[in-house]
Amino acid sequence: MNKLLVNTPQNVQIAYNIAPFGKRMLAFIIDLIIRVILIFALIYFSYGAINKQDGWFVMGIYSLIGFIFLLYPLILEIVMKGQTIGKWLFKIRVIRMDGNRANNFDYFLRWVIGIVELYMFSGLIALVVAIASKNHQRLGDIVANTCLIDLKPRLDLSQTIFSELSETYTIRFPEVYRLSDRDINIVKENFTIALDRNNYDILQKLTRKLEEIMDVKSDGLGNIDFIQIIIQDHYHYHKDK
Repeated sequence: MNKLLVNTPQNVQIAYNIAPFGKRMLAFIIDLIIRVILIFALIYFSYGAINKQDGWFVMGIYSLIGFIFLLYPLILEIVMKGQTIGKWLFKIRVIRMDGNRANNFDYFLRWVIGIVELYMFSGLIALVVAIASKNHQRLGDIVANTCLIDLKPRLDLSQTIFSELSETYTIRFPEVYRLSDRDINIVKENFTIALDRNNYDILQKLTRKLEEIMDVKSDGLGNIDFIQIIIQDHYHYHKDK
């Protein structure tokens, strides 16, 4: 499985699994089925109201329904933070290439270009570009600087955080001695969950809890960098003991 490697400001790599084509196609098909059902339901329930209206009014209603069909992925990705129902079912999510959560403008960009890629050319452009690009991005993802990641299986922290630590590593927070093995295992588990789900609330709570237990300040570090350093410090503090 291809991986997206993200370098933090502390020169620590986080690896995300790129969503495989199979999951992406199945998620797209599920979303397409839901959209078709939604459109037929809207047409069915609006038929009585528009049956006796003039042609322009009917055309306007059908145009609105068609617009809802197109808006479906944009609205859901904004509301579900990078997922649609199909993506949620198959555990994949849209994120930025720097590993951060995509914002509404990112979703809008990939949606606008996706209209051309996926519908005007029957998905041919999206397929060719996704196959050819390094991280299997379609054109909308390349422009928006986003990609689709697979949230399962979770990555082993030992393969990412500790993969390239120097032998001359200097412990930045010696107060890690206050953390037990059980504490650091809880931190690792919740840290992995937070990265998988792009849950910044968990990261913030972990940071505050670590600051409280260790009686330190994160010194302006981002939550991800601070937690990674704590895990590294703990590893080096105990590795030769």
